[in-house]
Amino acid sequence: MSDDRSRTRPPRRERRARTAPRSRAGGEAFTTADGRTLFLRPIRPDDVEALRRGFARLTPEQVRQRVFHRMTELTPDVAELLANVDPDKGAAYVATDAEGEIRGEARLYVDTNVEGAEFALVVDPELTGQGVGRTLVRRLIDESRRRGLSELWGFVLAGNGLMLDFASRLGAKREAVPEEPDLVRVHFDLRDPRIGADD
Repeated sequence: MSDDRSRTRPPRRERRARTAPRSRAGGEAFTTADGRTLFLRPIRPDDVEALRRGFARLTPEQVRQRVFHRMTELTPDVAELLANVDPDKGAAYVATDAEGEIRGEARLYVDTNVEGAEFALVVDPELTGQGVGRTLVRRLIDESRRRGLSELWGFVLAGNGLMLDFASRLGAKREAVPEEPDLVRVHFDLRDPRIGADD
């Protein structure tokens, strides 16, 4: 015996879940210089494997410039720590593609003793020079100001000209690191409204 009411019923929940399109990325969309669409969002605990895959795409020189020593892989334990950020101590953001693959990552570590934060940045080698790093650092600047911090700073290898020039274009100042001739300290004065402003 047929029931005409069944024709007007919505499909079962599980059937809707199978047919509804799902986004693997999420976050705030932005466009790179070469026209790609990426998504900016806070890092999540379920980003562990995506972090490891992103690390595997880095060149050996990028890895050395990021961690100041050689590393062949991002271990699951380290990736787990990176994906689970204590919000009282810092923040981390990722730029992902439509498939949810991490194409850039930036984070800050709050130093309450000086009302500032140290930052770190890495971008997929396929997307360097496309505005991904700029987008990520601007988000760090916004987050630092939201927390009432006055400075955002980081250490850069003296031979990393690309990163030093990038930071300078965003308004960072440079200073030598005593007893560490291979390092340069770059810092953004967050009290300056021009820092992080749109071009």
